[in-house]
Amino acid sequence: MANRNHWTILGELDPVLNEKIKDWRTYLVNDEESLPRKYRELINVAMATILRAEPVILAHVKLAYQYGATKKEILATVEQTLTMGGFPAFRSAMLTLDEFFRE
Repeated sequence: MANRNHWTILGELDPVLNEKIKDWRTYLVNDEESLPRKYRELINVAMATILRAEPVILAHVKLAYQYGATKKEILATVEQTLTMGGFPAFRSAMLTLDEFFRE
């Protein structure tokens, strides 16, 4: 059962809704004209940090890096969350990113 996540489960349970959401996600992710993907991913890092969603933080950090964000920009994004998410969210993100930052 590898590669099962919330999208594959929704696809099995409600394929019609899954397709509609997939189209919407694809549009948002690929709309480079409005906001480059790098910045979209950094925003996702910040939101996931505030929610303390560790696997989501790591997934979007990797995507941000893949789309051109530097480790310094990723760190600055996580540091910025201190203003809205406080130290618990920041701590969670830093522990999640420890291995990534060491690479």
